[in-house]
Amino acid sequence: RSAPWQRFSAVLADVLIHGRYEEATERAEQLLHKASVQRSTVWTGESALLCLMPEVYADRTERAARWCEAWRRDPWTARVPMSRAELSAVSAEIAVRRGDLAAAVERARAALEEVSAPAWGTAAGLPLSSLILAASRTGQLPIAAEYLRVPVPASMFESRYGLHYLYARGHYHLVCDNHAAALADFFACGELMRSWALDTPGLVPWRTGAAETWLRQGNREQARRLLNEQLAWVGTDFGRVRGQALRLLAACGNERQRTDLLGDAVEILEGAGDRYELARALADLSHAHHTSGEQRRARQTARRAWHVARSCQAEPLCRELFPGMAEHEVDGTGALEDTALTFLSRAERRVATLASAGYTNRAIAEKLFVTESTVEQHLTKVYRKLGVKHREDLPALLHHDIATSA
Repeated sequence: RSAPWQRFSAVLADVLIHGRYEEATERAEQLLHKASVQRSTVWTGESALLCLMPEVYADRTERAARWCEAWRRDPWTARVPMSRAELSAVSAEIAVRRGDLAAAVERARAALEEVSAPAWGTAAGLPLSSLILAASRTGQLPIAAEYLRVPVPASMFESRYGLHYLYARGHYHLVCDNHAAALADFFACGELMRSWALDTPGLVPWRTGAAETWLRQGNREQARRLLNEQLAWVGTDFGRVRGQALRLLAACGNERQRTDLLGDAVEILEGAGDRYELARALADLSHAHHTSGEQRRARQTARRAWHVARSCQAEPLCRELFPGMAEHEVDGTGALEDTALTFLSRAERRVATLASAGYTNRAIAEKLFVTESTVEQHLTKVYRKLGVKHREDLPALLHHDIATSA
């Protein structure tokens, strides 16, 4: 019989090389259940990373998050520092993919405090990349730069962890407007992935990073080519990456195409659960409405984008949407909104909070373990109590509670 790590390695290969997402993740679930019973024979080397990353790469982040949480509470895991560090690193990567940027920084730091970067070896690329990417997106560039100075082994760039690191460093360079360095990192990522036959968007979507850089330089044709390639690769899978690609593709088209593509991107990202990318799509959609003369829709969409971005602590995006404005100024309601909220029941507040953050009724139902009909009933009451007619009109509802509700 093969060792547990060998079986998990086979599942990981099925996801990354063969693209057998459904089959591989079901096998991963079975092995994870066995691992919970046979921990002493499983927790060796990169065990947690081998066990959980197939689920992450296949975009099954909710299932991976449940396993992380279950194992974090396990007394056996508490006695193994490397296992605790690995679980923190996987949790950080999941948080980045969900747009929970503050949590990503916190968990990646915990992973590197639990076990120092040199002791991680090549796998240091995972917590470092999550921290660098999340810090860049929240505007904490000194923190991102600090962790980019952490020495890493050259062998890391011969592993999949190096791909995570290159992708995160590329985005740091992009935020710093260092376009040449950003393109170098994104294309280095792509070259390695193609040479290893691992060119799957579930690992790192290097094409969207490169396309965004081309767009910043005004090169729409190159960006369009890469984005069409990316969309061909993802098909109907990987909603998070598909939403990103559609958002960027919108910038390559005419005004009418832009609004339609951004509407599709918003709908896809609502279901995918990536709040950071949802906020960016909403921000772009707001600009598109403004350009087409739909000022009311532009303002409503901008407010919604601002609140979703605020829930991610993506402060640079918040400042871009409403420079220098406080939360009550964005809503334009101040104390009146706070008073209105007191009339909502706890269940209504939870539903309204998720709805204002961009979640669909179906996604809200799944997260709160209720039926879609129940969600619709709660929203009807919320609309009546707050005096609004549509989801887009919802004010920001307890933004400090969004992370716990979602």
